[in-house]
Amino acid sequence: MKLTATEGTQTTKTNSIVCQKCEGNGCVACSQCKGGGVNLIDHFNGQFKAGGLCWLCRGKKEVLCGECNGAGFLGGFLSTFDE
Repeated sequence: MKLTATEGTQTTKTNSIVCQKCEGNGCVACSQCKGGGVNLIDHFNGQFKAGGLCWLCRGKKEVLCGECNGAGFLGGFLSTFDE
């Protein structure tokens, strides 16, 4: 692998596209609480009770998108999409 420095000009990735799953937001509704922020059922043998804060999103109602890793677009930072 060979690393070289750029000339100081910023480059854009021409193949970067908005993530379809999160529509560029970077977050999607939590799959465990369905975006409600609370557990719908008991989880892990009652360790997380129904009605308590969601064990996955901790009540935030959203989690990072798994398609773009929260970036909101594909082919961006630390990606090999262009190569």
